[in-house]
Amino acid sequence: MDTMPIKPLATLLRVLRDQGYPVETALRHIDLDFNPLAQSEPCPDRVATASYSKLYALVMQLHQDEAFGLGEGYRSPPGTFRMMCLFIIHCRTLEQALRRAWSFYDYCDQYRAVKHPDSGEPLIPQSEGGQVLWVFQRGSTPQEQVVQANVLLMMYRFYSWLAGKPLPLTEVYLQGAETGNSGEYEALFDCEVRFGQPLPGLLLPAPVLQLPVVQDEDSLRDYLRQTPYQLVRRDPPGVDRRLSDQVERILTRYASGAMPGAREVASALNMSARTLHRRLTLEGTSFQQLKDGFRAGLAKHYLGRPELSIDAIATLMGFQDNSAFYRSFRKWTGMSPGEYRRSLAA
Repeated sequence: MDTMPIKPLATLLRVLRDQGYPVETALRHIDLDFNPLAQSEPCPDRVATASYSKLYALVMQLHQDEAFGLGEGYRSPPGTFRMMCLFIIHCRTLEQALRRAWSFYDYCDQYRAVKHPDSGEPLIPQSEGGQVLWVFQRGSTPQEQVVQANVLLMMYRFYSWLAGKPLPLTEVYLQGAETGNSGEYEALFDCEVRFGQPLPGLLLPAPVLQLPVVQDEDSLRDYLRQTPYQLVRRDPPGVDRRLSDQVERILTRYASGAMPGAREVASALNMSARTLHRRLTLEGTSFQQLKDGFRAGLAKHYLGRPELSIDAIATLMGFQDNSAFYRSFRKWTGMSPGEYRRSLAA
């Protein structure tokens, strides 16, 4: 059975209670035989994801706001998420999908805090090489923080579904102070969570933005039939957790430095290099293909930033010889860095 930490469910119950809705009625609605809000009752640390999904739908129905009031005075009526999905499903890459989703919410005058207050951008390149911060909505009180974290989680899992693979998160940023629940958050996101940040969001390796959108209207229709359950379960249909995904996650740690070899990655995965190569072959790929794909995505990201010269990009990529970068990029993509950059402006 798919489960999740109980705290998000308890937060939604508090939202209902504060609105005057009987908690016991809600518990019967989600088939829960204990009350997480009753301090006198012992309760488990985790709860069925399906129970949270049912409660989420109930709160959304009563509140008539998919964001539960986190839109800073702007409601997100039920059905907004569905419309956003239809608006982005034909995008070619995740970056296009992210930017188009931001444009959708911005046009609808909702989630005004999904962009950087200075640049007006939803995707902020970071000073450390190869990282991009995808900023999202605000929320600094303990209750807002729980809801905020779960909205971030839902968006992360939705875009993982779009790409057909778990996106390799580097870190998650939350605004509020740490309340002793960092372990729960890190278990949800499977990465480090930083509190007290000026902007909330997801820190992603830049090459992730170049991943293709592999879903279509037919798969989206099936996905939306089971929303919000599909947004909170750990592995939605269409998302693979393969060894190659684990290798890519490790490679993202080296975006701004020398890339590791197969033995180093195998050691991090507690297996021999021979086993690593064999299992990747069974998945129809190789360590070198994954490594080249990651570096190609990173180079494409840098080439999309006009303030960076091609020579500077070669240095950022760890090439001591610029000509070696030119040869490698041509091998990866079939064109030179200059040709690729000109194609972006075409």
